[in-house]
Amino acid sequence: MRNQRTYSAVLNNGIPITLCHRAVKLFRISVKPDGSVEAVAPWRMSRETALRLANERADWVREHRAKFLERGAVQYANGELVPLWGVKCPLRVVSGKPGAQFDGEYIVLSAPEDSGAEARHAALLTLYRRELERAIPPLVSKYAAALDVAAPRWSLRDMRSRWGSCTPARGTVRFSLALAAKPPECLEYVVAHELTHLRIHGHGPDFHALVRSVYPRENDARSLLRSTV
Repeated sequence: MRNQRTYSAVLNNGIPITLCHRAVKLFRISVKPDGSVEAVAPWRMSRETALRLANERADWVREHRAKFLERGAVQYANGELVPLWGVKCPLRVVSGKPGAQFDGEYIVLSAPEDSGAEARHAALLTLYRRELERAIPPLVSKYAAALDVAAPRWSLRDMRSRWGSCTPARGTVRFSLALAAKPPECLEYVVAHELTHLRIHGHGPDFHALVRSVYPRENDARSLLRSTV
């Protein structure tokens, strides 16, 4: 059984990427904290089609890669500042089973001594997941009632190219784990935004008018999402 096929490629703007074919349904592209770029395509998609789709996101890749490189690759080392709910908290790294918790002052990240940045990032996500699992349910209930829709089933993903997504036909919503790094109003806006898609699928004027009817600070929250924390 095939698990993955990987190629090295270069976007039209000169940025190198890793192109992977895996057992996924949709094409996606992401920029990692170290500035590397990965594109993942379904097995049925040709290498040429995947590279074309990647080049269509080349401007987005350049912008987000530059943000990572400007502030330096995140290593998740002792004393490094890591965002939690919009506040930069100092990191304390200890040896142990992967995981993380906030003690009121430090984010205490536990990881094997020889772990790299990606493994430590994954450990940090355990804290983000717990925080979001606590914060999301009341927001989903609030905006499902405000929009007069059934509360959807929701899940959390390590999505690095979007903050959320909605599949109206299935009544499901996905949220990015990275939302726990942003101020709380960003999460509230994304919940309102994605649940509005249960009423209106596109992003036309009617959609944004409905979002603002239940979350009037839409523009402010979108600016916060675009800003670096």
